[in-house]
Amino acid sequence: MEVAEILKNENAIFLMKSSDLQEFATNIARQVLSGQPKPTTTKQEAEKPFSQTEAIQFLGKSRQTLIAWRKKGIIQSYRLGGRIYYKPSELVAALEKLG
Repeated sequence: MEVAEILKNENAIFLMKSSDLQEFATNIARQVLSGQPKPTTTKQEAEKPFSQTEAIQFLGKSRQTLIAWRKKGIIQSYRLGGRIYYKPSELVAALEKLG
């Protein structure tokens, strides 16, 4: 059965091993990332950093996950004026490294 077919059922309940769920999530992340152009930067052109909210939306993760990854050193963050920012290219690299 295809994923699209399964997702059509609004009342579906899934029972799966955590390893299967992780593999499923990794495959979806790869599909999403493969459809997006990778951010490119040059020394003259700095990429626009993401706010914490933008990074959460970009990664599709919770705020708690983003904070945990930052504390574990999985992703690099930058502080400016009391706010936290993330470079999109570093977020993509972290996802690829985890996946």
